[in-house]
Parts: sequence; structure tokens; C-alpha cells
Amino acid sequence: MMQEETVLHRWFDEVWNNKRESAIDELLAADSIHHGLGGPEGQVMRGTADFKQFHRAFLAAFPDLEVTVEDVVSDGRKFVARCTVRGTHTGEGLPIAPTGRRIEFTGIGMCIYEDGKFVEVWNEYDFMKMYSQLGVLSLNLE
Repeated sequence: MMQEETVLHRWFDEVWNNKRESAIDELLAADSIHHGLGGPEGQVMRGTADFKQFHRAFLAAFPDLEVTVEDVVSDGRKFVARCTVRGTHTGEGLPIAPTGRRIEFTGIGMCIYEDGKFVEVWNEYDFMKMYSQLGVLSLNLE
């Protein structure tokens, strides 16, 4: 059975796969809160400006980035998506030089959606696996 398209499908397609930064302003509240993307100290990222900075850096590092939405569960206000992220590390944007290596890792995001925009997001992506695939960590997480 084909899964119904959701606002989260639109988010990943437009913001990440089509690399359309203007979609961030269309879908994300200006005062949004983002958990899980703020670095090793666990800082909370806030607002569209902070998210755009993260978006630019990640796309610079992985210009061919592609996100596949595997599943979405929603009650209309809260959305949860399971995704697979793929790309090639050919650009600057991470705190390491480009490696030319391919990455493929999974993650889950839970979002609160109000008045046509995402207002709060919790991200649980397997960045440890990504860094292992880039050769930065000596962990075998395959």
C-alpha cells in the first residue's frame, strides 16, 4: 500500500533533495527549536537562521545528498519520520577535509507542526555511523 504524502515528505524533498533553502522559511517557524543537531555538547539549535547555517554546511559537505523517507506516522500535529540519508563527502562543511567517501545512515525525526509550520523538532540520526564511514572514527558500525 502506498504511503500518503505528508508535510514531512515535502520537507525532505524540497529542503534536502531539491536543496531549496526558501522552503525552510515556508515550512519552519522563525522561532523553531531543533534538538539533536547542535553538536557534541548537545546545544539546542534555534530558529530558521541557525537551521539554514546547518543546511548550507551539510549540503556543502555532501552536494549530492539524498534523503529517502521510509516511514511517517502522524496525528496531524505531531509527525515522526524514519529516513535514510545518502551522499558523497566531496565538499567543505564538516570539521574534516573532504574524503570522497560515500555515506549511508538512518535516522528518526519527531516534529511538532502548528499553524502550517514546524515549531519543534527532535533529531536522532546516526551521525556516529556517518563519521565511521568517513574514516574519522575507528568504530565498525556497519
